[in-house]
Amino acid sequence: MTEFSAKERTLARENILKVFYQHDLNQYSFSDITKTFIEKRPFDKDYFNNIIHLYELNTDKINNFIEKNSDISLDTLSPIDRSILRLAVCELQYREDVPGKVILNESINIAKKYSSSESYKFVNTILDKLLTKMKTNDKE
Repeated sequence: MTEFSAKERTLARENILKVFYQHDLNQYSFSDITKTFIEKRPFDKDYFNNIIHLYELNTDKINNFIEKNSDISLDTLSPIDRSILRLAVCELQYREDVPGKVILNESINIAKKYSSSESYKFVNTILDKLLTKMKTNDKE
């Protein structure tokens, strides 16, 4: 893997969010979306491709985990909040090299930037609950 800066990883997450959001709205395949995706600023492309691939392989597991371990139904959320949660849970479950606190912080910042003014509080609450559940499952 190549070296990346924190800024490039953050931008990769924002770009993943855009791909997830587009997929959620129009159901185009991830490969079709990424083929036409344009970002002029440098970002961690390896991370971008890895997370999209992991999510594509584990979509049902990720969605089920969110719904079973929180008091929400994904269908009731805005597409952007749904995408933020999916991205975070994908990272939390399948990228053990990234600390949970980093994923939580990045998700909150993304929610502040891309969602409604109060959404970051919601994202924080749900992800904190999911992270606690993951830690409990690891101990069992």
